[in-house]
Amino acid sequence: MSTHVIAGDIGGTKTLLQLVGSDGVSIEQRYASDAFPTFDDMLRDFTSRSSERIDAACFAVAGPVLGRTASVTNLHWSMDAERLERDFAIGRVALINDFEAVARGVPLLADNDVVPLQNGKRVTHGPIGIVGAGTGLGEAVVIHDGTRWNVIASEGGHADFAPQNEEQTRLFLALHESLGHVSWERLVSGMGLVNIHNFVTGVERPYDDVIPAEIAAAYARRDEAARRTVAIFVDIYGAEAGNMALRVLARGGVFLAGGIAARNLDWFTDGRFIEAFLRKGRFHEILRDIPVNLIANPRVGLIGATEMARRIAE
Repeated sequence: MSTHVIAGDIGGTKTLLQLVGSDGVSIEQRYASDAFPTFDDMLRDFTSRSSERIDAACFAVAGPVLGRTASVTNLHWSMDAERLERDFAIGRVALINDFEAVARGVPLLADNDVVPLQNGKRVTHGPIGIVGAGTGLGEAVVIHDGTRWNVIASEGGHADFAPQNEEQTRLFLALHESLGHVSWERLVSGMGLVNIHNFVTGVERPYDDVIPAEIAAAYARRDEAARRTVAIFVDIYGAEAGNMALRVLARGGVFLAGGIAARNLDWFTDGRFIEAFLRKGRFHEILRDIPVNLIANPRVGLIGATEMARRIAE
């Protein structure tokens, strides 16, 4: 008997839903998230397009997931897995964080879904480290247990930042004075770009989610402050990716996720990122053997949600 599952990538701006059968995707719909007062209203519209019985569903949520409930950042949506199972006659519903969905999707990516930054020597079923700078900094580890891939969630982005040189030390001290605790996320994220740009220019601007795009546009115009900002950002990002590789001995590879890398490939392909990744003293040669890839497929989270939905339908 054919199994049917729903997978969803739920964001504050857009939502992508798929109905997937044993023979592949049968329905896919992209929604503007704010067009619906609740997620239930959106799901009701989607499920009305098919009469198939739904065995399982997995929704990757851009927001906090607490047990079997979740809320979507930037929307007034609350999601309850038990209610969704009952109201939509779904066999089982899983709610997972959107970065966990990305992590679940990584082992399923094809070669043309990534941009290699360092080829290395991949070990089949070796541990995989994932670092993703977007609005914040997501980190996760994927481990194979001999049968399947499993995700270990992490809040490593909130660990203590360690400066690598004199300039980064001055940056750290400036942020420490205003923030107290300085995490990697304060520097490797959209917020981090703004913090670094403030340091470079000496002009203190509060974070706004349009400023990172402004910095990227200024970089493309060869603005000196923007280019210095990006250079520092990439150095710090590479250093933390190298830390991830060492923490889990990521012989299965390190993958860069998140919108900043995917939208600014040229920041990461000129050698600066890998130079910082490898700057680990005696462990330089070990890191040279670890593959590093930038995820270029924006649907990786949906791939991961589909994998999870199929797993819980078993």
